[in-house]
Amino acid sequence: STCETLARRHDCVVANPPYMGSSSFGPFMSKWVKKSYPDVKSDLCTCFIERNLSLAKVGGFASLVTSDTCMYLSSFVAMRTSLVENNTILTFVDTRGTNAHPDVFDANAIWVLRHGRLDGYEGSYFKLNHRIPEKAGALLEAIQNPDCGWFYRRDAETFKQIPGTPIAYWFPHPLFNAFVEGRSVDEDSDYTGSPNITGDNDKYLRMHWEISKKDRGSKWKVYSKGGDFRRWYGNLFHVIDWSEPARRFYLDNKTSTLLPERYWYQGGITYTMLTSGKACFRYIDDGCIWDKSGPVICRLGKHLNVWLAFLNSKIAQQCLDALNPTLNLQVKDVKALPLLNGCDQLEGSPLVDECISISNQDWDSSETSMDFKRHPLC
Repeated sequence: STCETLARRHDCVVANPPYMGSSSFGPFMSKWVKKSYPDVKSDLCTCFIERNLSLAKVGGFASLVTSDTCMYLSSFVAMRTSLVENNTILTFVDTRGTNAHPDVFDANAIWVLRHGRLDGYEGSYFKLNHRIPEKAGALLEAIQNPDCGWFYRRDAETFKQIPGTPIAYWFPHPLFNAFVEGRSVDEDSDYTGSPNITGDNDKYLRMHWEISKKDRGSKWKVYSKGGDFRRWYGNLFHVIDWSEPARRFYLDNKTSTLLPERYWYQGGITYTMLTSGKACFRYIDDGCIWDKSGPVICRLGKHLNVWLAFLNSKIAQQCLDALNPTLNLQVKDVKALPLLNGCDQLEGSPLVDECISISNQDWDSSETSMDFKRHPLC
């Protein structure tokens, strides 16, 4: 009788599935999930999205609660694309907030889905980034008052305009259009996701004050390694051993990666990969090497100023919040950001140069700067 029940198709399927990341799967479960649910295999709870829909009739409903990470992580691109193309998001409740524990009303995605696509349907989306005790009341208020400020209507088809199809329901329509009409940083630059990894930082990395100035330009090179939140210029503490024996070690050692030669000594725009919530982009001179913590967008030419201004803008941050709101700012997310052609008036802008200059002066006023000469109060 159990098999008969599971073989039937239902008008409505509801579930609060278990949460378990793929790293916790046992050997049997890992193999079975990868084979049976390849598009949603990263978490057990997302497998239930596909399973619930398969149990519902075409035109039937599936409702469930999952982790919120499937809204944006790259491992769920196929799942999101399938939902948008083959099914309909009727209601979506986003409860992300300050508490990340999935067992409280704060870090979940609540879905009401229709099996089968309704072209042009605008679903209901609730952004409950309120304090935990206020979330339930905020949801009821939004149902009664759609103009409350945290209720949205969106056709999920628009999500496909953004690379990775994130569930970016709060985006204004002009921002969706920007991803279609704008150009990416890839079109104006040379940008790699293959950084340098020494494999032995204790041996090959130094703070710049540990190295004499005469050795800094020959054996030791400036090394971009991210750092704290800082925009426009700075966070240059490290130098890397770039002698031939060291580079040979990076190339041959299994735990190392040698930065491709075409990117050696290329300046441009660097940023901090591990963020504290807001992205920060900085100008960096030629002559540097970088690792995954401080990648460099290089060979920007006349486009450097306009991209630096845009990347440090609120619009770029809003886009990044949808593409990947985690603490790790990935190369693919920066590559996906759109720049409208009308922004080209900022090329060579003195305002951007002034921002870089002010930040540079501020950085050099600290004794930890490579170019520190004296304290500004002296």
